[in-house]
Amino acid sequence: MADRIDKYLSDYFSGVIEMQIRLRIRELETPASFDENIGGGKAENKRNIQTENDIIIQESDYILQSFIRDRWFMSNFLKVLTSEERAMLELRYDRRRKRSWLQGASILSKSESQCYRDMQRIKQIYRTSVFASRVVEN
Repeated sequence: MADRIDKYLSDYFSGVIEMQIRLRIRELETPASFDENIGGGKAENKRNIQTENDIIIQESDYILQSFIRDRWFMSNFLKVLTSEERAMLELRYDRRRKRSWLQGASILSKSESQCYRDMQRIKQIYRTSVFASRVVEN
């Protein structure tokens, strides 16, 4: 049975979080309003530096910042794991090249049941880690 951690790992390894970040930045760059001040004057003392305005908009956007935080959480959690554990997660959760437990086990030279036990242990480490506060909350 898939849980929230499975979905989170799948989104990270499949590049969904990266895609969401890029998409949200594009949405924020698209001008949403138009000038209703037809024929009116324009403020003379207003600074309009587009780069600064874009950074302010991106830094204050809650949705974009939550995607960036998700990416940061997962990348820092992966630093805690060994390279073999990271390889197992990538083999299992990359939707672009998703492999079964049997295929992943043969690549890692393990049994299928050992891979499953290792995955449960990794999920338990994640649940008890600092990084799990965002995903595990109900």
